[in-house]
Amino acid sequence: MAIRSFLLLFVSGIVLAACSSRPIPSSSAKGYDLDLSAFRPKYEAGSEKGAAPEEKTRKPAPTMSDQPLFIQQKLDYSLDTLATRNRNARYIAGYKIQLYTGTSRSELDAAKVFVYQTYPELDTYVAYNHPTYRLRIGDFGTRLDVEKYLNKLKDDYPSATIVSDRVLVSGALKIMDSRAAVKEDEP
Repeated sequence: MAIRSFLLLFVSGIVLAACSSRPIPSSSAKGYDLDLSAFRPKYEAGSEKGAAPEEKTRKPAPTMSDQPLFIQQKLDYSLDTLATRNRNARYIAGYKIQLYTGTSRSELDAAKVFVYQTYPELDTYVAYNHPTYRLRIGDFGTRLDVEKYLNKLKDDYPSATIVSDRVLVSGALKIMDSRAAVKEDEP
């Protein structure tokens, strides 16, 4: 019974709240004072009803020779700034091959000698974080280059993996140049 009377009281409260006498906003309550006449199309008095207004002739787009000199100067300045930044960049995001990971210094040295003898164009990087030695090789700028070398190394070092790392731009360019030289030698 208490639930029924509470429910009846609740429903009647909702009905009475819905029937409140709040004023309904109307469009005439506040005036709209924005002048849109500048955007309305203008028709001549003598034109036919429903006829489209005549279009004004447009000037052709300016060509590069019509551009003022200061735009060319701004472009030259921007290109010089970019070239300077690129010359100063020593490192890029690239790849290295992690050839050896382990605790034996002698195995690390053997892997290092193997790389020096087999691939003299690749640089070696040794990292030691107690008790683990890591040997990473190469400065590869592209995934294509690193995968080519990894496929050659997998026979001797099956645990070799590709790792993303910061690489020297000069080393990456050296490897890319050697790849381009091999392509030129092929018939």
